Amino acid sequence: MTRSELAWAWRGQFFSASKRVPAWLGMLLAALIVLTPAAASAQEAVIDAQALEPMMEKAREDGMTVIIVTPGDEADEEEIEEASMAAMALDLRTEVRRIVSNAPNYVDEALATLRAASPDGTLNWLYFAIAMAIVGIIVGNVPAWYIRRRGREYFRSMYNPEPANNAEKISYLLFRAAMILVNMTILFFVAMAAALIFDTGHDPSRQTIFAIVAGYVAYYVIRYVIYLNMAAPDVPTHRMINLSDEDAKTSYRDWYMILPVIVIVISFSNWMLAIGMSPDAHKLTLIGGMLLAVLLFGIVAVKERVMFGGVILGAGDPTSKPGWRRALASVWHILVLIYLAVAWVVGSIQVLLDGPSPLIIITAPLIAFIVGMGVYGIAIVVIDRFYRSRRRRFDEKVALALAEKAREEAALQQAQNGVGGPTEGEEMVVNAPGGPDKLADQPVFKPVFKGLFEQAAGIFISIVAVGFLLSTWDVNVGERGNPITAFMDILMVVFVAWFLYRAVVVFVNAQLEEQGIEAEATPGEPGEEMSGQGASRLATLLPLIRIVLVTTIFAMAGMIILSSLGVDIAPLFAGAGVVGLAVGFGAQTLIRDIFSGGFFLADDAFRRGEYIELGDIRGAVEKISLRSFQLRHHNGPLHTIPFGEITQLTNYSRDWVMMK
Repeated sequence: MTRSELAWAWRGQFFSASKRVPAWLGMLLAALIVLTPAAASAQEAVIDAQALEPMMEKAREDGMTVIIVTPGDEADEEEIEEASMAAMALDLRTEVRRIVSNAPNYVDEALATLRAASPDGTLNWLYFAIAMAIVGIIVGNVPAWYIRRRGREYFRSMYNPEPANNAEKISYLLFRAAMILVNMTILFFVAMAAALIFDTGHDPSRQTIFAIVAGYVAYYVIRYVIYLNMAAPDVPTHRMINLSDEDAKTSYRDWYMILPVIVIVISFSNWMLAIGMSPDAHKLTLIGGMLLAVLLFGIVAVKERVMFGGVILGAGDPTSKPGWRRALASVWHILVLIYLAVAWVVGSIQVLLDGPSPLIIITAPLIAFIVGMGVYGIAIVVIDRFYRSRRRRFDEKVALALAEKAREEAALQQAQNGVGGPTEGEEMVVNAPGGPDKLADQPVFKPVFKGLFEQAAGIFISIVAVGFLLSTWDVNVGERGNPITAFMDILMVVFVAWFLYRAVVVFVNAQLEEQGIEAEATPGEPGEEMSGQGASRLATLLPLIRIVLVTTIFAMAGMIILSSLGVDIAPLFAGAGVVGLAVGFGAQTLIRDIFSGGFFLADDAFRRGEYIELGDIRGAVEKISLRSFQLRHHNGPLHTIPFGEITQLTNYSRDWVMMK
């Protein structure tokens, strides 16, 4: 095979694979294509087609039917894709050359744009608009200052220096963030209203005032609504992330120093486009602004790599954390730098080719993190309020029961003292109430699933954040046949299976704890015949139910994952049916043991911990499985008996027994 044939074969494979990648990756690959003569000929074909387009359009307007005949019987999709990608690469190169060549004229074009927007050819309108925006901000700060002053006392009364749990911390931070956000919303509308009083009907002036006021509000919101409550340098007792007081102040200072630069660059770029700046100058401004934002984010990431590594690890001994978490804490800044570099390249290509807004690609991780943290905080508060309401109702029921018990005890005491007691010739037996120890046995509220719900909320929000991040990179996570879609589906299935598994385990463990039973039953002391302490029927059945439910959950999750990967699971079900028949015919003893055990447990013939006798074998029940159970003899030996072998069973632990 010649070198030219090898090049064509490689290009065919490349363009065939490019159909399955997102648009942003296609643009990135197009920028890296080496323009060989074959690509140049494909580009010539595209140019010829573009030259014929006016003629075809004229023919359509004249009522003619236009039929395009390709040189072959069938169109070669790979050549079409190659021509399209080559044309995209050439367009990208052309855009870069034109923008770079026009860069020296950037300042002159900006001044020309400002003068063209002026009614009289001067820049007086710009000075007037800036002055009106500043006046509007000052006027808008008056009601904002008044609201802050009035709410300061309320915040002091609401502030708890020693919060009991995370919900109290998050409630205070969320309420403070909401009040600041409302305050800034009022400031924005008051500032715009004040600026509109002096409105002259000049549209560029309006755009200028709006850009300045909106940029000021955006900076204030990011600084005080978001990062002030996230780092919480002023309220360390309410800080939710693992930062020391000094690190929190340092991080807060770093971010509020770089945020004005980023906000000004973005606002300036959008403002110049709104007042009619040339597309080339706007593209250059946007690419330069993105580069500045990437550099500032990268500097902060490198500077704060250690402190945010501690945030990723969380509180506690770092050596006790999982390995993946320690690895992420040590290399997270490298991943951020790689992401920022790729995001800037892809965003610049989108700008050059008139694609969608590229800023979302760079800021998507920050947006996902901030919004995810806010939603998670709200979820924690909602879960806490739900369980707090349940606990209040529980305490009310317990209080009513205790009051009723106290009334009964008072009536019994009165009867015992002769008030309303028995008449002559009658005998009364009084069951004296328990002492103070009985009050300790009253029901206690236990939020069994609260921790699981909080953990599940965090995992679910993280999965949604990953989906949002992929969508900003033009990855359609809902498209069937997409490997990333399959990955997200598998992720959701694993999450649901994990949640159900944890719910079963937590519920069973809570019930066993309520029954006073550990993981295994406690047999009697060695040498004590018939000394086993029997567990409740629920404590005997729950471990078996747990095994069945967990097995079912994992089996269903595995089937759904295989289906998401494109595996046809119908033959698996058919094969399972055949295997089931084979097992049914070839393992009748196993089936008999399982069914016999189910009926014995349903009849409550014995429980875990009870002392039973089977012919010549006796002992305390230690363990029960699906097909057998184990007896611990009082001399120590452990017997394993299949359920199907039981013909007669004697239970020495029920009710009472007489021994001589």
